[in-house]
Amino acid sequence: MSNNSREKPAKPYPEFPLTAHPNGQWCKKIRRRLHYFGPWDDPTAALNLYLDQRDDLYAGRKPRKSRQPGDDSLTLADGLNHFLSAKKLAEKAGEIRPRSYLDYEVTCDRIATSLGKDRLLDDVDVADLQKLRADLAKGERGERGPTTVKNDLTRVRMFFLYVNEYLTEKQIKYRKVLKSPAKRQLREAANLRGPRMFDAKKICALVKAASPQLRAMIYLGINCGFGNNDCGTLPIDQIDLENGWHTYWRPKTHNPRRCPLWPETVKALKEAVAKRPRPASKEVGGLVFLTREGTCWSKEAGGNAISPEFRKLLKDLGIYRPHETFYSLRRTFETVAAVTGEQVAIDHIMGHIAPTNDMAAVYRQQVFDKPLLKVTNHVRAWLLGRKKVS
Repeated sequence: MSNNSREKPAKPYPEFPLTAHPNGQWCKKIRRRLHYFGPWDDPTAALNLYLDQRDDLYAGRKPRKSRQPGDDSLTLADGLNHFLSAKKLAEKAGEIRPRSYLDYEVTCDRIATSLGKDRLLDDVDVADLQKLRADLAKGERGERGPTTVKNDLTRVRMFFLYVNEYLTEKQIKYRKVLKSPAKRQLREAANLRGPRMFDAKKICALVKAASPQLRAMIYLGINCGFGNNDCGTLPIDQIDLENGWHTYWRPKTHNPRRCPLWPETVKALKEAVAKRPRPASKEVGGLVFLTREGTCWSKEAGGNAISPEFRKLLKDLGIYRPHETFYSLRRTFETVAAVTGEQVAIDHIMGHIAPTNDMAAVYRQQVFDKPLLKVTNHVRAWLLGRKKVS
């Protein structure tokens, strides 16, 4: 006997929210559309399905699926755990830095917060990805900068690429929805932020007021284009204070670097080494700079103690501006040095990696002393007020 010839059952109780449809299922009209939740014979299961999907249906969204007992479908939490496990292995193999792994963890937390960790991977759709992108742009404390959002979106795309390649048969179409902010937005943000560099007067004030260790770091920043991590991990055996040179490769990329040191930089480094705290462990015993506790200024798991110390110095001098950080010394060096026209020497000092299509860089086996000295002497003359840059 067909369902259509059966007598429709009464509701199990007056407040039961579903209605028996002639086709043999319990139903309810939501947003002018009829939705079905299961056969007459099992009103409890139909009610549970209705309650599970109700919020999405009333919001006009496709109902989210949930993992049922015995179902081996992967949830978003499963996918994120698989992805982070792969990144942890890459970190242990030295393929990515600890700081990079930490960034992946933070981004994965944002994905879980936005979409819900119990969401099935096979059920993630365009609407979910649109919500995720909006949440990344908004953040927890208001609108986030386009560069920050761009970096997050890059990591999010890597997660969904991993999901598509290794975890699901259904391909999640994420590329267009999770595209990075337009270059126009990035330029607009940069224009509003303004230049991130120091003039010579500010740098001289910072040098004068800094502690011995921070003074030497500031000199390395403007003399050699060093960043926070460069200073925090600088080995003593990579500086030649007698002849005034450093040969410390860039730790971020292991690109070789070599740079002449100013007399002021050598003097500051000698003082910093002489007053260096006692190392807390053998691992940091060979570093130039150590914190008061005798530990490394750069933390393997992310973070660098130089940033807050430098910011405090700026504020003490009353010259602090948002977006001007210790790294601005590196930007200042590049900007002032560019006047010399010795870009090959500047790139070598900065530790920049040449583009793959730069065949001259492929064949170049050495950068000689003369152009390196020309660059650093010019920046020193600018700092001492002997040359103007315009």
